[in-house]
Amino acid sequence: MEIIRFVIDFLSFYTIYLMLSISLNLEYGYAGISNFGKVMFFAGGAFTAGALATRLTILLTQGRWIGIEEFINSDVILGSNVSLFFAKNPLFGVFMFLFLLVLAMAVSAILGYIASYPAIRLREDYLGMTLIVSGELLRNIAKNYEPLVCGTFGVYVPNPFSWVSGLHRDLFLLSLLLAFSGGTWIVMEYLLNSPFGRVLKAMRESEDVVESYGRDIVKLRIKTLMLGSAIAGLAGGLYAFYTGSVHPDDFTTTRTFLVWVIVIIGGVGNNLGAAVGAFFYVLIDRLIAYYKHSIYLPFDVNYMSYIILSIILILVIFYSPQGIFPEKPARTPVIEKLRERQKEKIKVQAPSS
Repeated sequence: MEIIRFVIDFLSFYTIYLMLSISLNLEYGYAGISNFGKVMFFAGGAFTAGALATRLTILLTQGRWIGIEEFINSDVILGSNVSLFFAKNPLFGVFMFLFLLVLAMAVSAILGYIASYPAIRLREDYLGMTLIVSGELLRNIAKNYEPLVCGTFGVYVPNPFSWVSGLHRDLFLLSLLLAFSGGTWIVMEYLLNSPFGRVLKAMRESEDVVESYGRDIVKLRIKTLMLGSAIAGLAGGLYAFYTGSVHPDDFTTTRTFLVWVIVIIGGVGNNLGAAVGAFFYVLIDRLIAYYKHSIYLPFDVNYMSYIILSIILILVIFYSPQGIFPEKPARTPVIEKLRERQKEKIKVQAPSS
């Protein structure tokens, strides 16, 4: 039974990190946008599900909006009552689950649209700093503004599948997580291998060349950030429903850099690489979480996953700088033109014999 629980837990977290790594791979690996605020969009989806799951259900079923003090002081009781309501009304539970996921994607996409404005105007280093600060700003707002997700205490998220019992409930939710992550993978593979994906790669290499072909760089950046943010928001909503609670301190900048390390280890500009990188991290993290009481170290064992991941990152940088699965070069007129320019530049810079 313990092995089954471990497998369910591992696969559930893997699907969430897979979607996060795919979304970052879209933004950085394909479009060349250094999104160091990934956690902001992940948190946006989680906060949406956490803040509205109980309130919207009570509003739709009882016709009243929960007051701020009642929500802060009784969120667990209210959420438990909502879970009991879902147990008696399974279709309504499924509806709320899907509706809140769509809403989480919409909220994160709006945050992505807002973030696209500095992405249009700032250089890569300043953009990175701006997005890091934005992610921390959202976390601190959630932490100090209690009506959102009950501040430092976090908020209880009702179980929309409480009509399924025990292990079957976990398996049912896992099947949905696998379906959402698999669907995201298929859609992104199709999209990134389409002309849109090839234009993003060309934009990453040289914006001037892409503009010379009549493409609007500003619109491309906006679309990319909104799409990547929506995927991160979906991951955040699923994370909230899987864990059953949302705490602001779960969304620190560390989570952003973990996703970056995952993508770099697996291979930038390659969804297969993102999937492999996510597999390594989640496997290490879950093994340590399950067996940490059997491990004796002179420091907090919870940091062991960061140490192991850092060692893997160093080895990958030394022996395979492009990642475990390097990006396959695309062959399109724009890309070929960029390569010819690069070759000419190298010839000009080379010293004459």
